[in-house]
Amino acid sequence: MHKFITYILTLVSMLTFSLDLNAKGNESLEYQITGNGTGMQGTYIVKVSVITKDKKLSDSQIARCAVHGILFKGFASKENRQSQKPLVSSPMAEAQHAEFFKSFFSEGGPYIGYVSEVDGSREVIKSGKKYRVSAVVTVNKDQLRKDLEKEGIIKGLNSAF
Repeated sequence: MHKFITYILTLVSMLTFSLDLNAKGNESLEYQITGNGTGMQGTYIVKVSVITKDKKLSDSQIARCAVHGILFKGFASKENRQSQKPLVSSPMAEAQHAEFFKSFFSEGGPYIGYVSEVDGSREVIKSGKKYRVSAVVTVNKDQLRKDLEKEGIIKGLNSAF
């Protein structure tokens, strides 16, 4: 019964407390994140694809989706046989720390400091009335993890011992 209640609460929180990743006013960004090879130690290289009505997506919107994906979705790659779980293991964490994440993901917020876009990797593909804007980015996951541990959002790797 406890697992069922936890499942229902998780489902409700995922539907109710989604991160407001607005492109222009009321349009929420739909994105996908996949692994794109290996980088320097302490970083992830991922490809972020955003489905949007506007083909002129800003670098900060790509960065916001990349960090959000690493924190709450995780990613995989069949080509590189790569799979990473989300850094935030609790599905309720986004709702529990809503004020922190609202500030963290605000325009020009701290999230931007963890991401750098790979030059020349941006591609735009028209699909019906929408565009698929993709870019390869590097995310400093070690520093991101360290800062979230300091804020009490996630537990440290040594906390289990």
